[in-house]
Amino acid sequence: MQKKKTGGEERDDRENAVVYRDGRYTLGEKDGAPCVIAGGAAYRLSCHPYEPCLYITDEKDRLTAVHNAFDPSAVLCVFAGGGTVTSITGLEYNAQDFCRMVEYAAGRLDLQIDEAEKVFGGRAKRKNPPPERKKEKENPPLGEREEDPRPETGRIAEDERFAAALRDYPDAEIDFCLVITDGALRGYGAHRSALALACRSLFFDGEEAVWDYDLGRAEAKPIGADALFAPDDPAGPLSYRRAFLSPPHGNAYTGADFERVNDALFPNGREDLEVYEWTTDWSEYFDEGHEWWGALCLTVYDKSLDRFAVILASATD
Repeated sequence: MQKKKTGGEERDDRENAVVYRDGRYTLGEKDGAPCVIAGGAAYRLSCHPYEPCLYITDEKDRLTAVHNAFDPSAVLCVFAGGGTVTSITGLEYNAQDFCRMVEYAAGRLDLQIDEAEKVFGGRAKRKNPPPERKKEKENPPLGEREEDPRPETGRIAEDERFAAALRDYPDAEIDFCLVITDGALRGYGAHRSALALACRSLFFDGEEAVWDYDLGRAEAKPIGADALFAPDDPAGPLSYRRAFLSPPHGNAYTGADFERVNDALFPNGREDLEVYEWTTDWSEYFDEGHEWWGALCLTVYDKSLDRFAVILASATD
């Protein structure tokens, strides 16, 4: 994969990847975010990761919500591999179909997926959809729930070495989630997909939501690995280091403890880390931290492990 330097930093060309193109449509990522270009008009795509609700934003920043639709990052992964997806209504989509639906729905403000699918006329839906999976346990993870129509784009990862190190620090006011995503996306889109999977793991107790959230409102910016581990600025916003060392009720942890946890989290060093810092105004999880201590949301991609670490913090006294 070719790399280009922008402003002295390397940029992954996949941030502007094309998954599908024909005479009218282009589907892929623009500046790292899912995008459809239809007849020259560009539509930015995002989603609510729980309903799910597809958000379509046109060039005039007008927002359309398509309910019970798709996670755009997920369908890009599927289309990149030459597959198809099936909507909750039973209609099967290829990449061109998805572009047609987005173009038709854009500008209609708020509609259900079956209304958006009127663009296909009376095309037959699948007569024999795959049988629904039976629940293997009373409260399966959200990604395995029968009503969740989105294709899986990754999984929650386990790391016993890191888990063992973290158990020595029960007073740390930080939530960690390790995620492995589908490799079809890179850059911003992959980080958003990792965050969506982490939310589905951390924000639910079985099938019940512990914190409401709307990931479609979340925005992010890349920061360097040096900034992630930098000494804390007491006058600045909540940092990763301060979140670990100085929670509202205090602890006795030292800088050496912070380094030990991160050595276990990133065992191959820090040179291959890609870090995005996210806004924190999109979930109730962060409300307590907004009272005074602060809130933190980071996604860290370790290229050497092909793994994401999602780091969240929010607390009050």
